[in-house]
Parts: sequence; structure tokens; C-alpha cells
Amino acid sequence: MSSLFSPPERCRLCGSSRLSERGSKRGKFRPLDFHFYECKSCSFLFVAPVLGPEIYDDSYYCGEGPDPLVDYDSEYANYLATPRNYEFLDLYRLAKEHLEKKAGTMRSLRWLDFGCGAGGLLKFLRDRKTMPVGDRELKIEASGYDVGSYAEKLSTHDNLKIWDLQELEKLAAGYFQIITCIEVVEHLPEPMPVIELLARLLEADGLLLLTTGNLGSPLARLMGIGFTYCVPEIHVSYFTPCALKYAYGKAGLRPVKVEFLDGLRFKFLKNIAPVLPPRLAKTLARSTILLRGLDFLYGISAMPSATK
Repeated sequence: MSSLFSPPERCRLCGSSRLSERGSKRGKFRPLDFHFYECKSCSFLFVAPVLGPEIYDDSYYCGEGPDPLVDYDSEYANYLATPRNYEFLDLYRLAKEHLEKKAGTMRSLRWLDFGCGAGGLLKFLRDRKTMPVGDRELKIEASGYDVGSYAEKLSTHDNLKIWDLQELEKLAAGYFQIITCIEVVEHLPEPMPVIELLARLLEADGLLLLTTGNLGSPLARLMGIGFTYCVPEIHVSYFTPCALKYAYGKAGLRPVKVEFLDGLRFKFLKNIAPVLPPRLAKTLARSTILLRGLDFLYGISAMPSATK
């Protein structure tokens, strides 16, 4: 692949030719040199060359690929026993807070989890059944999109609604009130078409809860492409708050600020706690001051979500 590689001429997000190479990084899982390019027009950072979808095989989902922290088996078997349950609680809270600001007579809530992975959030929403909003009890109609063996399991074994891409593209505009897209866009060589699709599917005044790494955070600026999030075999598109706002605007969305808390606790328990003594990790995970400090360093809440 390296011998066939030629530098990109334009930004994959905004199309600008004002590119600057930030450096290269040797893959840990695939022995290739991956080059990082920054767009001087929109601040988007992207990787070339890009590996094919075969990198996401069953071994990847068991933590035997470029990201050793991936553990789909545990989440699929019992999401309640994993730290991700904290993230699901936060997403539910943020959706509820948003819907409570809206006037209306809606009785059901259509929620799409785009990139639903092992289905933990879909099962969480199914188990919740409803969401109290003011004097209404909204029935949650949760569905997801993903590809691969887990998407098939969720559809055939768990009887969850899993769309394929063609089905989503045929849905009426504004079909969903809430859309989650959690740690997905960094895996996409061309993220703009997906953001535009989600924007079309989002109801007016609906909420898109999108998370991805912040390459404008203090820690990322300090470490450059040595930042631990920069895993070029799988993370090929990197956003700053400015780049994400640009993408939202191009798709007809308005950025909105959201503040995570239980989601921060999940990230701490997943990424940092495993190297600490268990008792200390549990104590630190309860510290709001620590979590807010990590939020500042990693810039998690600085990345906007969106509405329209």
C-alpha cells in the first residue's frame, strides 16, 4: 500500500487545497507509515493511506486489533455489568433535558443509534421503555445502524430494529427526534456524507448527540500526533470544535453545547482505571473535580452536539 500512496490534494471535509503534513506515524498493528494532514481552512486532520474495512474483523471486536480496549462481547452479553452503562445514562439525561425544552404533543420518541456496535445503548433504551417528559410519558422506539456480525445478532437474536444504509436513505426527512453517533466519525474516511444523512433524518429541533476525540484539546495540542487517540489504522478523521462546527453548518445543523458527567466517568473507568488499584479507581471515579479536570484536558464537553 505504501508504494502506491500519493499525498492527498484536498481536504476530505471542506475540499480546500490548503493542506499541511503534520508528520507520520508507524502503525502498531499494521507495519505502514501513516501520514497526517491538517487542513488550514477548517482545522480538520486526516490520515493517508486508509486501510480497508477488513481491519474491523471479529478479532478487532474482541480487543485483539489496533484498539485493545474494545470489548463487544462483554457489552453484548450484559451492558449493565460494563462501565458503558454510565455513558448510556448520560445520553438519556441529555436527550430528556433537550426534549423538555420543546413544546408539543408527541407520545413516542424515535431514537436512532448510528454505529450501534454491540447494541448496549439499544438494549438500555429497550429496557427503559419510556422517557418522562413534563406530564407525558414518551414510548421509546429505539433502532440502530451498523454493519458486521454484531448487527446481525442484534437483529436476528435480540429482535432489535437494525436498519441497513439503503433503508435509512429512503426514510422520510425528520424521521428521528434523537440521533446518537458515538465514536463513529473518526473511523470514516469521508465523514461529511454521514453527517449530512443524519442531518436529513433529524427532526426540526431534534438533537444529534455526536462524540469524537477533540484534536484541539490541551492534551492533544501538547502531544500532537503522539496523542493516544491518534491510532491511524482505525482513526482516520480527526475533529476540533471548529471543524465539527463547520461540518454541522455545511449539513444544515446548529451546534449546541452539552456537558457530560457520567459519560466522563465511563471514559475514566475504561481508559485510565484499568492501570490503577481497583479501590482507588472506584474512589476517583466518584470525584466530580477529577472528572471535570479530565474533561478540560481531553476537551470532551468542548465538542458540540447539534440540532436543527
